[in-house]
Amino acid sequence: MAKAKDQSPLTSTVGALGWPLILGLAACSLFFVVIIQGPFSMPLMTRYFAGHPVSYVATAMFFVGMASLLMKLHEVWNRQRNSPEVKLPPSPEEGQHVSAVSDLLDDIEDLPQRSRESYLGRRLREALEYVERNGSADDLNDQLKYLAETDANRQHESYSLARIIIWATPMLGFLGTVIGITRALGNLDSTAMAESMQTAMNDLLGGLYVAFDTTALALTLSIVLMFVQFLIERFETAVLSDADEAADRALIGRFQATGSQDPDIVAIRGMTQEVVQGTENLVGQQIELWQATIDAAHHQWSALVGSTGAQIEESMAAAVATSIDELGGKISEAVTANSRLAKENFNDWSKAFAENSQVMQLQQQQMVKQGELMTQVVAATGDVVKLETALNQNLRGLAGAKNFEDTVMSLAAAIHLLNTRLSADAGNPVNLGREADDQAA
Repeated sequence: MAKAKDQSPLTSTVGALGWPLILGLAACSLFFVVIIQGPFSMPLMTRYFAGHPVSYVATAMFFVGMASLLMKLHEVWNRQRNSPEVKLPPSPEEGQHVSAVSDLLDDIEDLPQRSRESYLGRRLREALEYVERNGSADDLNDQLKYLAETDANRQHESYSLARIIIWATPMLGFLGTVIGITRALGNLDSTAMAESMQTAMNDLLGGLYVAFDTTALALTLSIVLMFVQFLIERFETAVLSDADEAADRALIGRFQATGSQDPDIVAIRGMTQEVVQGTENLVGQQIELWQATIDAAHHQWSALVGSTGAQIEESMAAAVATSIDELGGKISEAVTANSRLAKENFNDWSKAFAENSQVMQLQQQQMVKQGELMTQVVAATGDVVKLETALNQNLRGLAGAKNFEDTVMSLAAAIHLLNTRLSADAGNPVNLGREADDQAA
């Protein structure tokens, strides 16, 4: 009878870790190529997945955990799909003898490899090997329960990598947040805050913005992994339950009871039962110890998370309080300097306003004088109008007296004639003629 060769612990460990790492890192590399240079190159994707070194590591861990879970799902699906091919030949009504176990094992070995490695195939093979070793099927029911518990423990251990990643991813996000907060607070410059408070606050908020993105990303990825693990684990539990029921139907009551009354065999059987019972007790104690250890680790993790959150809150409160105090001092100094400068400017403005008031008073006096002068000009203009009116009347009067010139000319001629006559009589005509001419003129 051929038996499957078990793998060494080192080979099993490398196989359990190697392929998830290779496939997860390959998928992670392809994902970053797609979101950085591919069709999903968007600011939101770049901000959360490529905005901080911790984001790269958290994303890579997510893909490794997802690869581990998908490989587990593929394994469970194949085992569940190949389970219906595993069937034992029907047993006679009086039951089979224990010696027929070898033939049953040969029938199982003749099945394809994928059927032998299914949950049901492995369960039947291990149970029949137990019956073959003991030469009796009296304790087969207890052995089936033990094999069911062993498969349940294997199932729990198969999710170890995913559980570690789910546990470590939020811690990595908190680490990125602490690094981001430390860097943002360390980059604060009191000089820059005094010169441009808005710029300093924008830099601080930008650093905190990136810091909390790592925690948001890590928590989201861990939640996705938890739900995927829950669904796959429930599916595997259902497959194991079906395998348990199928194994019980195929083996319980199949073999004939030996009915041996040999005292040695009875003693050996009693001792064996005691050893099995002691082993079960030890296994139960070990399970309780493991459960207590897991609960203690969980409580310690919860306390660590609480203390870490409190420390982060205290650190942020202290840093913000210090920054606010420094900012308040800078603002007070700036307000004092601005008040002094405003007071000096107000004094200068007051002096300038007084000088301008004096100048405006002088301008007002000049305007009054100009107004009086304009009044005089208006009055003189009225006199000029009156003179113009009188002159026009005189000109119209002179225009009506044209005959006066002719009369004067006639009178001048008469005087000239008279002067001629008088000169003849008095002997001085020249003076009389000049006077007449002067009068005519």
